[in-house]
Amino acid sequence: MCKYIDVLKENDYKKNSIKSIAMKYDLSEAELKRYYQTKFFNDIAKAVNLDDLSKINIDEIEKVLDTETLRNEFKFIKTDLKKIIQKSLSIAMTNGFSVNINNIESGVMTANAGDSAEFIFVARAILAGFNCSSVDVRSSRYDAIIDYNDKLLRVQIKGISSGNNISFKDRDRGGQGIDHTHERNIGQRITSKDCDIYVAVDKQVGICYIVPMNWADTLCDDECKNVKLSDVIQYKENWNIIKEMTVDK
Repeated sequence: MCKYIDVLKENDYKKNSIKSIAMKYDLSEAELKRYYQTKFFNDIAKAVNLDDLSKINIDEIEKVLDTETLRNEFKFIKTDLKKIIQKSLSIAMTNGFSVNINNIESGVMTANAGDSAEFIFVARAILAGFNCSSVDVRSSRYDAIIDYNDKLLRVQIKGISSGNNISFKDRDRGGQGIDHTHERNIGQRITSKDCDIYVAVDKQVGICYIVPMNWADTLCDDECKNVKLSDVIQYKENWNIIKEMTVDK
């Protein structure tokens, strides 16, 4: 494997050289890029002391606290904050959760990754104190049910791993022999008729964007296709949305 590193080094570690290197050694570009990422993350992680790095973060936070009240509050949580920062840095230094370390075939892995997003959300919802279960019927327009305050909420779950966008529209059906322009194969818009809550799960670190569909319904057909995560920042890790939805229903 060191030969791949040597060639990348000869190309000044430029990412745009990965394609030509992959072709040279008859590898897939994605496979080679994943190898470089794993190798370099491991190398850097070994060179960094997480305890020291956590302390640097704590010191930087402490510097920006400009009132006595904030400094006293910080003093109260300082030990707990340092612990959680160190745990978070452990995930960051491995480039997030481990992905396909057994080299499962890409098509199977894509389906499995979709399931993993669902399981991540269900597990996190349960951990947050909600009665949540997966829905086993794959033709259903929702993936999970939350039973809270004697109300049922239907939840559709989508996994995100890269990019900064989500879509309230299903993917068009494609593939060999499929007419993607036919009405039956065109992805349908996701609305409150399909589910009550749309959850985007960042599969890299487990962050959940818990979006009420009454907000998504206000988007026009063009807007719903490509929504920036920054536009739904108010729903990032906002688990209180679930409580609010049961009040409104």
